[in-house]
Amino acid sequence: MTTSDDRVAIEQVLYRYARAVDRLDYDGIRDCYFPDAIDDHGGYHGPVSGLIEDIRRRHTTIDSSQHFISNVLIDFTGDDSAEVESYCLCYLRQAPVDGTTEQELATIRCRYVDRFERRSGQWRIADRVVVFDEFRTQTITDSLNPGWVRSRRDGTDPVYRQ
Repeated sequence: MTTSDDRVAIEQVLYRYARAVDRLDYDGIRDCYFPDAIDDHGGYHGPVSGLIEDIRRRHTTIDSSQHFISNVLIDFTGDDSAEVESYCLCYLRQAPVDGTTEQELATIRCRYVDRFERRSGQWRIADRVVVFDEFRTQTITDSLNPGWVRSRRDGTDPVYRQ
């Protein structure tokens, strides 16, 4: 029998995935999936190990990444399985080219259509299809005050001080 704790556990996997991608925590990404999961992620389709390498390659020039997960709908199809749809809004900012202050900001609107399973008491993604609604880019200038704490895409980000 599924409980509200199961819903929270599934939502936490979605949120941990977003943080792991934004902080380039590859082990954290891997922990959100079962080893045999398949991800259809735009230009990539295949196992989680390949998804991680694809993210590693695509994000080498991205200096800021934010994934916002919302509208999570969970339909339990059994005691240990669920169909999950969640909306995702992504902001991916390219690092500035040497000598410039302008950067390209990509805004992506999409949905994650996931099959979750519970195995050995753990909810994880068993299969994912990313359904894209929009991909747009704009040129921006980052005017962040240099005295403010800036996010980092690695283990030195303040979130890891816990």
